[in-house]
Amino acid sequence: MIHSKYLWNIEEVAEDKAIQLAEQLKIALPLAKLLLKRKITTQGQFDKFFHPEKYESYDPFLLAEMDLAVARIKEAIKLNEQILVYGDYDADGVTSIAVLMKTLKHLGANAEFYIPNRFTEGYGPNIPAFDMAKTQGVDLIITVDNGIAALEVMTHAKEIGLDVIVTDHHEPREVMPEAIAVIHPKHPKSAYPFDELAGVGVAYKLAHALLGEEPKELLDLVAVGTVADLVSLTDENRLLVQLGLRQLREGANLGLAVLAKKASLKLEEATEETIGFGLAPRLNAVGRLGPADPAADLLLTEDPEEALFLAEEIDDANKERKQIVVDTTKLAMETIEAKESLGNVLVVYGEGWNTGILGIVASKLVGVYNRPAIVLGIDPVTGVAKGSGRSVEAFHLYEALDKHRDLMTAFGGHPMAAGLTLPADNLAELDTLLQKEASYLSEADFRPSLKIEEKLKLTDISVSFITQLEKLAPFGMDNPKPIFLLEKMNLKGTKRIGADKTHLKTLLQEDESEVALDAIGFGVGDLVEKISPSAAVDVVGELSINEWNNIKKPQLRLMDMDVPHWQLFDVRNKSEWSRILQEQSDSRIFVCFEERTLATLGDQNHILVNETESFTADFQTEELVFADIPTNMDLIEQIVRETKPERIFVHFDAAEGNQIPTIPDRVAFAELYSLIKKFQPFPIEKYTPRLIQKFGWNKEQIDFMSNVFFDLEFAKMESGQIIINQVVEKRNLDESTVYQQKVEEITTRKKLLYSNYTELHSWMKSMMETSIYPNAEELENGN
Repeated sequence: MIHSKYLWNIEEVAEDKAIQLAEQLKIALPLAKLLLKRKITTQGQFDKFFHPEKYESYDPFLLAEMDLAVARIKEAIKLNEQILVYGDYDADGVTSIAVLMKTLKHLGANAEFYIPNRFTEGYGPNIPAFDMAKTQGVDLIITVDNGIAALEVMTHAKEIGLDVIVTDHHEPREVMPEAIAVIHPKHPKSAYPFDELAGVGVAYKLAHALLGEEPKELLDLVAVGTVADLVSLTDENRLLVQLGLRQLREGANLGLAVLAKKASLKLEEATEETIGFGLAPRLNAVGRLGPADPAADLLLTEDPEEALFLAEEIDDANKERKQIVVDTTKLAMETIEAKESLGNVLVVYGEGWNTGILGIVASKLVGVYNRPAIVLGIDPVTGVAKGSGRSVEAFHLYEALDKHRDLMTAFGGHPMAAGLTLPADNLAELDTLLQKEASYLSEADFRPSLKIEEKLKLTDISVSFITQLEKLAPFGMDNPKPIFLLEKMNLKGTKRIGADKTHLKTLLQEDESEVALDAIGFGVGDLVEKISPSAAVDVVGELSINEWNNIKKPQLRLMDMDVPHWQLFDVRNKSEWSRILQEQSDSRIFVCFEERTLATLGDQNHILVNETESFTADFQTEELVFADIPTNMDLIEQIVRETKPERIFVHFDAAEGNQIPTIPDRVAFAELYSLIKKFQPFPIEKYTPRLIQKFGWNKEQIDFMSNVFFDLEFAKMESGQIIINQVVEKRNLDESTVYQQKVEEITTRKKLLYSNYTELHSWMKSMMETSIYPNAEELENGN
């Protein structure tokens, strides 16, 4: 067996509806099922999903109070009032700043931007910053990607005569802030048909309203902020990102282009992954380490030299951020490993830890331990702990923390993530309370899950099918990249690849089919040795097209696998046996029948089975290794039936040059008998060297023939010499128990050492499928 790392969740759809949609849209059935799950059920929805260039985005004036915002901004521009765009330090925040600043500058506005410092000010508007803006002559503040929850700050702004327009997309509170206008997709008075815009999407809507037409040249910025903020990539967000990616490929913002080049990213081939794994982490990195202004400056500059300087600064910050994450994660894991038990929630903290990267560290800890994790840095001067938490699906992190809000000075979040600040003195109590909150979690809850789109057959997979799948992009929230399940695959030519041999490459085939699919698994090279030749493997992964020498072939990026049955591994090969001995596994037991074998096993877990005593398997194990050979196969069968391991390894002492003994023929027995009779009393030990020289027998054969004579009472041993007995009746050699045991031993050795893998597997299968316990019918019959 191989147990899957993830829980596989498959959302089923009605087969008849899928068939109907496939016929209606003239598409493959598996694709129709994917579209049904994305609530695409009509030709119009299909057309809009796949052909965004045909459609316009929604009217920005459907957003409540947009007219008020536009009127106040145009008044400020006309009067040359000083405008401050108040942003946020993440990628969504800095792209929002860039979109609105470029629009305001185009309209001739007197505008600057301000980003609060993550470490000294925290997220969102704050009274000192607004007071400073007022004293510096700012007449109008426009927030982007923040402000909806800052009710007290907005009230203060009104009191000091500072006009504010709020643009935001985060969850609003029960009442709207006091402001000139509040632009939010979820505004209670809004008629806007889509409420999942990112902060940059809301800023783009304001820009559209101010200009009277869409500033489509800014859509690359919108795409970056939208993908980076992990909002739903459906409806208008999908449209904005699709068009934005096209802009990114064909005419990217100068700063993004220079940053991409610095990061060795090919913008002409840009996808949502280019943003999510390349551009966004770099834009985020600056604000995680200090002031985020360089990221906004990069997106706003028109000077290539300045762009290069800023891109290098940002790329260096990203490298530093990565190293800090590595170092802090290591410290956090050391702290966790030093505890007596993991607990159901990981709460870990340390002095001086950079609070800007603790969300990333928490995510990594969840990935390693599959438990909710809260990571905090303690300021040694103030004694304040600040950090982030990430969770698993079974644990609502926000609700658990919200019950103990009194321990915290600041707190916010959602079911899977949270940010919090509290006195360090309260950490131990918070840890204890969270363990109680999570006491209901079981081991099953700690397993990560994968959402599987559909089961496929190899015959369903083609280059044209994958081409259709790729048109589902951009992938993200509510439109995940499809992951498929292929069941009962035979793996051919499985091997480790890569410079460090940590990756897996194989060929998938179905029984009695010539159809095959290339598969590659990154970071799962250790599975190569865990897959037996006879395994029927269930695999999940993402499909792509691999092009080599102008030939396009489907390929699976293998993400997880499961072997739902026992497996047999033939390790009679010397190199394979050496590998097994070098591995250490607590779930593996070596079975030995000869004491001399123990010395070859080192520190491996083992049992020594005495063949002369009755055997009872008083242990359970996932892996059973037969290191050497018993004298009869019944013992192996008993051990296998009683333990029913998941994996069986057979070595049988094969790599030690174990030879099959031969039984002397009847002529040899007759010759030895005649010599003993002629020269009795016969000192067998004395004459053994001469017998070996004259007849070519070995000592084992001479001892064996002698023991057969004794067993049949043809002779007896007295004082080290053999004497022939008076034999009344003739007896055959095979009547001897000694002779029979030797025959059985040789038969056993031949079978175990010379049988091929298929023969051994068939034999083991008969044992694994036979219960040692009586079934219901046998019990009823009294058997």
